[in-house]
Amino acid sequence: MTISLIKIEFSFSVHSTEDFDKNMIAVANLIPEELIEQTEILVEELEGGYDNPIQYIIMNFSRNKDMEKILENITSRLSQEQRHQLNKEFSERFHLDGRTFFLRVDKEGIFNNELVIASSENVIKIAIKMRAYIKDVNYKEFLKEKGIL
Repeated sequence: MTISLIKIEFSFSVHSTEDFDKNMIAVANLIPEELIEQTEILVEELEGGYDNPIQYIIMNFSRNKDMEKILENITSRLSQEQRHQLNKEFSERFHLDGRTFFLRVDKEGIFNNELVIASSENVIKIAIKMRAYIKDVNYKEFLKEKGIL
């Protein structure tokens, strides 16, 4: 195969008005349970407007087996309409320099076990980073084969 996955990163903010545990339950609906238990979770403490504390959560996955399970879990929840939307928005969501496809999922929706593609601020950001072993490859076709588009 000329393209492979090298990393999937989940990141999101937890504001002082939000429940940290509720946010972790939401992200757990996207990641298979056995992977959550063994994942290192990076929590950065930030400061928002009016000096409000914000926690920025980052979870990285780089083992091929784990990334395949995560993609399978996500793609099983995507409707044909959502795949069509992602396919149509491919050029806005894909950064060729970093070979990364970006997806935003509504936190409230996924907490209720509904995968909603969103562009708002209250989201879990998913970055799917790929590597190509030859020069001219079709990342869009690769993501179609993986079921994202």
